[in-house]
Amino acid sequence: MVTGTMVEAAAEGLPGPASAPAPPGPAQQEGEVAPDAPGDDRGGMPARFFPWRFLGMGLLIAWLCCTHITAIFPGPGIDLEPRHGFDYAMRVGDVGMLLLLGLAAPRVGRLSCHGGLCAGLVGLTCAGTLAGGVALIPGAVPVPLLSAVGVVTALGGAALFCLWAEIYSQMGMTRTIMYGALSCLVAGGAAFLVCTMKAPYAILATAALPVLSLGCAWLSLRALPGEPAGQPRARYAVPWKLVAIMAVAGLLSGTSGLVQVEGVGAMFRVLATMLAGAVILGVMFARRDRMDVRFLAKVALPLAVLALALVPSAHGALAYLVAFLVKFAYVWFTFFVLLVLAGICYRFEVPSLRVFAIARASSEAAILVGVIFRRFFWESGYTENDAFVAAFAVAGLALVGACVLVWTSEKSVNGDWGAAGVAPETNLHVAGPRERFITRCDRLSAEHGLTAREAEIMGLIAQGKTRREIEGELFLSENTVKTHVRHLYAKLGANSKADVIALFEG
Repeated sequence: MVTGTMVEAAAEGLPGPASAPAPPGPAQQEGEVAPDAPGDDRGGMPARFFPWRFLGMGLLIAWLCCTHITAIFPGPGIDLEPRHGFDYAMRVGDVGMLLLLGLAAPRVGRLSCHGGLCAGLVGLTCAGTLAGGVALIPGAVPVPLLSAVGVVTALGGAALFCLWAEIYSQMGMTRTIMYGALSCLVAGGAAFLVCTMKAPYAILATAALPVLSLGCAWLSLRALPGEPAGQPRARYAVPWKLVAIMAVAGLLSGTSGLVQVEGVGAMFRVLATMLAGAVILGVMFARRDRMDVRFLAKVALPLAVLALALVPSAHGALAYLVAFLVKFAYVWFTFFVLLVLAGICYRFEVPSLRVFAIARASSEAAILVGVIFRRFFWESGYTENDAFVAAFAVAGLALVGACVLVWTSEKSVNGDWGAAGVAPETNLHVAGPRERFITRCDRLSAEHGLTAREAEIMGLIAQGKTRREIEGELFLSENTVKTHVRHLYAKLGANSKADVIALFEG
């Protein structure tokens, strides 16, 4: 799923090898995949680069960031106490809406099928953002009214997140990584662009971001296969281990401002998001033949340990560095966990709404708790006590250690983490068509000693994908694909695309 095999992309949009097109004719030469022809993401559109996938997700992340940057929302020269209350209310609304979506997921099904609901919620978000930033916060309206508007403002953001989760869970791992990393860069760029605007234009731009994100989501859904409905009568559990890890990461992120002057946490998050996107893209292109995104976790954990170890001595400029490292570790690790969740939903055909809604609700709730604790500790003077700060660092390290133990307790990062569907009558896992196809890819890859990229290409060939489609889906050049196919055919003892398809049908 997120390891070097990355054959999840091999089954994209197809229920199994039986759905592959007819083998090519005898004129096809050894080393060729198929004649160049218009490709397909789901049977009609060319397999090419779809910028709205990362633009839309990036704009959503930018909205989340901008609403927490005081220089933008509500702008300079305004009392921040009402703004903090609005912020807390938004977080409460976000968590509440996510929990509601998670609980109602079996009835709701695919969120993309409820266009009117999504549009209405996003409209409330835009209106709430505009009203809160332009009138309510500057006008110091009564706290109950301000809180009510804050809760309503968050509803569309939660729905958009779940909608984008559904989209990214149907793209295959390679494209999920690529578009996800690009969305991080878009988010940072959009947030910094809004920062250059003066009031009230910055708030107007922030309020427009959710609408633009929703438009990009509809364009993306037109070019993707629909999310599978899941196995009939199957029961899907929540991957509670991943949810718990997300909660710990959120708690540490929420308290990251404990050792530094408040007011820059949101900007640190923007910087960390941009840096994470740039590094992931760099690694993806540098190691495109052996990409293993587990390096995200391998880097995030040491960063968190380093930041927490420096907490007792974090004064002056070092305090800002520590806070940034915690934010960076949070963004880095969250990106990885979301990839794991997307891979679970993709490979095991798990409906995405419940899984992502509950996972994000746990993270956001933990961030809110962390923010409340941080403010309490600041106002109570605990941060001036060296013993308290040291105890905080030790507690944080213990939580990170617990996460490592929980992580290693899972048999395989590629596993379902308990989220795959089981039959209620037998309580046994029932494999769907896509999982059976990917399992076949894994087995053939192990038997023939294929590299990660060769396994990925083998699965795409088994679906009847053309060379141009493979280039578009894996972001590879024509010569690179030809080289991989030549090596793949040699290892499989195949001479044509028909031979590869036969391996899956046998």
